[in-house]
Amino acid sequence: MDLLSAALLGLVQALTEFLPVSSSGHLVLGRHLLDIQLDDAAFEVAAHFGTLLSVVVVFRVEIGRLITATLRGLRSPGDVSAHWKTDPDLRMAGAIVLGCIPAGIVGLAFKDTLESAFGSPYLVCWALLVTGIVLLLTALPKPGDREVNLKSALLIGLAQAAAIIPGVSRSGSTIATALFLGIDRDYAARYSFLLSLPVIAGATALQVVSLVQSPPPTDMLAALGLGAAISFVAGIAALVLLLRLVRRGWFAHFGWYCLALGAYGLSVGIGG
Repeated sequence: MDLLSAALLGLVQALTEFLPVSSSGHLVLGRHLLDIQLDDAAFEVAAHFGTLLSVVVVFRVEIGRLITATLRGLRSPGDVSAHWKTDPDLRMAGAIVLGCIPAGIVGLAFKDTLESAFGSPYLVCWALLVTGIVLLLTALPKPGDREVNLKSALLIGLAQAAAIIPGVSRSGSTIATALFLGIDRDYAARYSFLLSLPVIAGATALQVVSLVQSPPPTDMLAALGLGAAISFVAGIAALVLLLRLVRRGWFAHFGWYCLALGAYGLSVGIGG
């Protein structure tokens, strides 16, 4: 892979990882349109590492609070019930753990099957159409004021599990589900991105195993490093942008983009 291809795919990965337009779907389409042949495991490890760091940087204060709240609860397990009622950070931490379970199960049990079945550009386009419709529907419910509880965390986690299908946006499905459940807009966006941390970290760890078994050639290292760096910088920009757009109620507009991209792909017969 040349440096320009790595830069382009790193940019696409970061922007679409957090914007509700499906990073996996864009990478499938991007590789098809640009006719790029690459070591999938090596590039995805590099790109995911960059986006993982961007979440850590943007949410470093909240992550610190969540870790502190969790350790406090573990030190006094007998008082967990009392802490749960009074500590919103502990409730958020619990909701993140529960919300990750469905994606973890699906990712470990069905990842290869789903990716082989839905990884074609043609099926990605159909998935983008579905994503676009879901995003547009988020304009219908009135803004809510709830926080994520255990029941809603499980439902959002199921939506996140569905996003293993290329073309289904992880952030789009999780934020949309939260909005449908009456969750506060800002809380929904922050929860979605914090929920992505264990998922991205887990996916990266699984890919690292494959990478250790089949390491990339040394002449790819510069391209992989560039892809990771661009993923990191663009990921921060995408996170900040989407947080602002969700707060202002503009989240649904991304649906038009997904519909347009999916329709365009089908109209030109991409991957068909």
